[in-house]
Amino acid sequence: MALLPLLQVRDLKKYYPIKKSPLSRTKVFAKAVDGISFDIFRGETFGLVGESGCGKTTAAKAILRLEKATAGSVIFDGIDIMQLDKAAMRQVRRELQVVFQDPYSSLNPRMTVEDIVAEPLIVHKAAKGKELAGKVAELLDIVGLSRNSGERYPHEFSGGQRQRIGLARALALQPKLIILDEPVSALDVSIQSQIINLLEDLQQQFKLTYLFIAHDLSVVNHISDRVAVMYLGKLAEIASGEELFSNPQHPYTQALLSSVPLPDPAAKREKIILPGNVPSPVNPPWGCRFHTRCPYKMDICTQKEPALNAVGDSHFVACHLTGSN
Repeated sequence: MALLPLLQVRDLKKYYPIKKSPLSRTKVFAKAVDGISFDIFRGETFGLVGESGCGKTTAAKAILRLEKATAGSVIFDGIDIMQLDKAAMRQVRRELQVVFQDPYSSLNPRMTVEDIVAEPLIVHKAAKGKELAGKVAELLDIVGLSRNSGERYPHEFSGGQRQRIGLARALALQPKLIILDEPVSALDVSIQSQIINLLEDLQQQFKLTYLFIAHDLSVVNHISDRVAVMYLGKLAEIASGEELFSNPQHPYTQALLSSVPLPDPAAKREKIILPGNVPSPVNPPWGCRFHTRCPYKMDICTQKEPALNAVGDSHFVACHLTGSN
């Protein structure tokens, strides 16, 4: 019997209305996320990658209901959270947490670390008094911070330490799923490895499930079980990390991977330079979104949008070149 996913995203869309001019009543829409679907299974790390502006963070906000989705469903642990009222969604948020990209702006500078980590416990009435203080101290210890760190303010910590504070806050309510939105991109390389190792340790210790959003493919390759590649609001490819990096099928994925530095300085790899720029989400290309930059463009690419179809075991590609469309 197949295991049910912890998170099922189906045809998720998020459009932003834009007026053509200040005097115009006609609106056009920026299609930031335009019909993406994927599953995340319990205990896995699902990577979501793509260029800046492709819709990764918008998708995360829509999944969390920090922004209202235009269409689609998000089924978390068997419940379509898009249909929940505020009171019911409040309960779900205990099990669905987020760590933001910038550890400098995601923490309130006027609150002590103890108050920041304690806040979700207080809001959800999960602890109070001595029990609350004990849980905060325990959480700080779990993420590698001294227990007396709670008396200090965020500006007194380095970027890596601040991200540990964000992790402690996310862990406070013992969530099932944590969305990690570019959690190491603002950190030095040496600190990145420490945070990645901490994330892996926490996942094993607390049986966590991660949605890991990033643009750094080397980081994604290290931590992710499966990876989805996003381009201009659409998913181009989904595969296991090993399969995606050894056998990329979509031309966009191939171009992305060709830009990843090799650890051996003597090793050679042909870098694929894509022509042009990423089109505007306000007026995306007809047919395949990638056809304006694709070196293998065919007539059908300009006429028909490719579906995300299987090309192997748990490997899905949205490309007419695969012959599955």
